[in-house]
This record gives sequence, C-alpha cells and structure tokens, in this order.
Amino acid sequence: MDVVIDDREKNEKIIMEMAEIGMFPIVERLKVGDYKCKKGNVEVVIEMKSIDDFCLSIMDGRLSKQVEAMKEIKHSYVLVYGKLSDRKVEINENCIIGKYISMIMKGVKIVWVDNERQVAYAMKRIFERCIETEGGEKDGEEK
Repeated sequence: MDVVIDDREKNEKIIMEMAEIGMFPIVERLKVGDYKCKKGNVEVVIEMKSIDDFCLSIMDGRLSKQVEAMKEIKHSYVLVYGKLSDRKVEINENCIIGKYISMIMKGVKIVWVDNERQVAYAMKRIFERCIETEGGEKDGEEK
C-alpha cells in the first residue's frame, strides 16, 4: 500500500513501523494532513499528533485550523499517540479532554493510541477500511 507522507513529517520510527507492515512511503508536500492514501476515487487523510504536539496545537490554535481544512475530505482523521500522563507540555488535563470531546461532538474522527507501532497499525486499518467501505480497490485486486 502506497502512502504519501508530508515532507515536513519527521518521525522515522513511524515510517519504519509502516514499512514493516506493508505500507510504502512516498514523500511529497501535502496541503492537508500528514499522511494520505488514495485508491480509485477514495482519498483518506490522517493528521498525526504526538501527545505533546496535540497539546501545543490546542494552545496555539493550529489544531482548529488543521481540522477545519480537513472538513472538505470525507475520510479524514486525527491520530494522536502517547499517553496523557506522559505529556511534557504544561496544559490542564481537563483542557485536553475538553478539546478532544469538543472535536468528537463536531464530527471529527479521532483515534488515540499509545505508541508509534500502534500508529502504523491504526493507520493501515483506517486506510484499508475506508477504501473497502467506499468500494475502492484493495491492494492486489481489481475492482
């Protein structure tokens, strides 16, 4: 499965984990999101956030702008990794949970996992399920 990775995305561990489970990175500049998979007429975009980046993007308003840009894409997700208790950014825990709930209530699809290995697996399953659900092509199969 080919996955386009934004050229500003620098997490080598995630890229290595992706390759181990059959996702092949193509590095390009993306207008929206950090990772994109497209099969047929189905496009899936994922915005990736470590727990600290999630917190910082709440504080500086980036998250709201990124989510707004993703609204145009039917299959768009925010994928957060890391434990809330491990964050280094000083922000009230209730603020993080409140933003998370607020995003869900607005229809934003959020997945939260513990680590980079889980990120790769979750990303692959999101891509596969969206493509299968919309009648796109599965890897190695003709439509």
